[in-house]
Amino acid sequence: MINSTIRADLKGKVALVTGASQGLGAFYAELFAQNGAKVIVQGRPKSAEQVHQVVAKLQQKGYQAKALIFDMTAFDEFDAKATEAWGAFGHVDILVNNAAVSIDKDIFSILPKDWDLHMDTNLKGLFFWSQAIASRMKAHSRAGSIVNIAALNGEKVRKNCISFGVSKAGVVHLTKSMAYELLPYHIRVNALSLGLFKSDVVEKFLKNDPGAQDYLERIPAKRPGEFEELAGPMLLLVSDASAYMSGSVIRVDGGFASDIFMSLDIKNV
Repeated sequence: MINSTIRADLKGKVALVTGASQGLGAFYAELFAQNGAKVIVQGRPKSAEQVHQVVAKLQQKGYQAKALIFDMTAFDEFDAKATEAWGAFGHVDILVNNAAVSIDKDIFSILPKDWDLHMDTNLKGLFFWSQAIASRMKAHSRAGSIVNIAALNGEKVRKNCISFGVSKAGVVHLTKSMAYELLPYHIRVNALSLGLFKSDVVEKFLKNDPGAQDYLERIPAKRPGEFEELAGPMLLLVSDASAYMSGSVIRVDGGFASDIFMSLDIKNV
């Protein structure tokens, strides 16, 4: 249940969220539904059951939601899946590119398959899926908002995070490039760059890792973010309130952008 009192008018809008079988993706899907949007919940085939559970929970609350199952590295399926997404509710107005993978390995342990998985999912998949959806927005003269989920790891260095960090750094540049080229078609592209949020992985780290408290102390806010604290920034970017914003990267990080990673040696975050 989302407790945020922040609201936006998304009635008549259709929002598609990738990587929405759980965690932040599922949170974004419910956030949009609560604010009037019809929602398309995307996830991988291996997460299909979870995706359908998210959809069922939304429908039980009276929201309109549908599932979309495919892998973000199945590039040859993107055209057909974009057509399926467009047909689910007749159009797509909002795309949130949340799907991502993260595997921590030191510089000597990274394998080509690890590198490719990060780049194919977090960057190449994000671009070509956006291309597939944006091309339909353009063809139907439909204004749209695309929000890419970036990360502070794409701006600041953390040990054992090379391939993930590089992919997220690419997301920041890609956001600006896409914004420049799509704005003539009334399609805005922005990004949220996230710090530490209370996902299941982070909760496990905070509970079990002896270095967790030291990590939190180095965040100016002294705590991880709550999902609800993303409601305002996200609703800003997908709604008409940000009509003059494109190519922006908003940090939501509790002050995390300070150079705190340099002296840390904490794994699995």
